[in-house]
Amino acid sequence: MTSVTLDVDEDALTIMGVHFTSPQPFRAVWYAVSTNMIEGWKPTVADIIRLRDHAAEIGME
Repeated sequence: MTSVTLDVDEDALTIMGVHFTSPQPFRAVWYAVSTNMIEGWKPTVADIIRLRDHAAEIGME
């Protein structure tokens, strides 16, 4: 089994280099991505952008 890590910078509010403007959506996306990675998902930068944008659409920003 190969371990996969996620590039997260809590101070800069970035996940895989994708910037979030506030902590709430940053944490929500981080949690969603990391829990799904446990199940074997390998997210892409495009996935992170899509999740960030969706969080903004539903009013998390």
